[in-house]
Amino acid sequence: MTIGTFNLPRPPPGVFGMDSRLDSPWPFLEEGDLAPTEIERMARACLQSLEDALIQIEQWRQSGYDLEDIYIHGLAPCARLLGHWWRCDIADFAQVTIGSSNLQRVLHRLSPEFCAPGADRPRKLSMLLATEPQSQHTMGAFMLAEFFRRHGWSVQLLTPHDGEDVLTHLRRDWFDAVALSISSDRQLQHLAQWLPRLREGAPNPQLHVMVGGPMALLAPDALQALGVGLAAADARQTVNWLSQQIMHRKS
Repeated sequence: MTIGTFNLPRPPPGVFGMDSRLDSPWPFLEEGDLAPTEIERMARACLQSLEDALIQIEQWRQSGYDLEDIYIHGLAPCARLLGHWWRCDIADFAQVTIGSSNLQRVLHRLSPEFCAPGADRPRKLSMLLATEPQSQHTMGAFMLAEFFRRHGWSVQLLTPHDGEDVLTHLRRDWFDAVALSISSDRQLQHLAQWLPRLREGAPNPQLHVMVGGPMALLAPDALQALGVGLAAADARQTVNWLSQQIMHRKS
């Protein structure tokens, strides 16, 4: 990260120098992600303004990347990089908040275009997607919801006050699936306690329950033992897998 560009309180070292203390120079990157320099360029743009971030999106599109790949392999790792900078004390909380806010604003700006294919070809499938109770970090859930909408799903995105909010919404409407974010052992214990209530209270007796978030990676066996599906790391894979599961049940 070059010095002076964002008026940071102290000159940050270059990214490779910054990460030299870590086992992996780019621990937030995953297979298929755009080049590290491209991800860093997008993070810098988000720290500047929404307009700069949109310019970077347009440059990627002109280079041949479609929106799905930009979301999965450009914007998702950019969010991880911003968090990485904060954990390494390269950027402070206010700066990361600005960058994350602009990144989410990019998703909202692109939403009509991104979701248009699903509006043209609705699949008559519906989902309730609930973030962690009272969560302030909703970008991941919003992006996942956008992928489902792009593939023809009707999605309600809920930031619940508590688990009872989820139950209330499930009783109110018919859903083919509910996706929940679980981030801690405590939430895992709560899920085990009220999962039977969730299924019993839903109008759909074949409601498919899917779980994402950190616990899907840290405790997959415990979650699968509860009879829930696990979201894939890739939003596109998650949509394809769940769509196949639901259509198989309906066939």
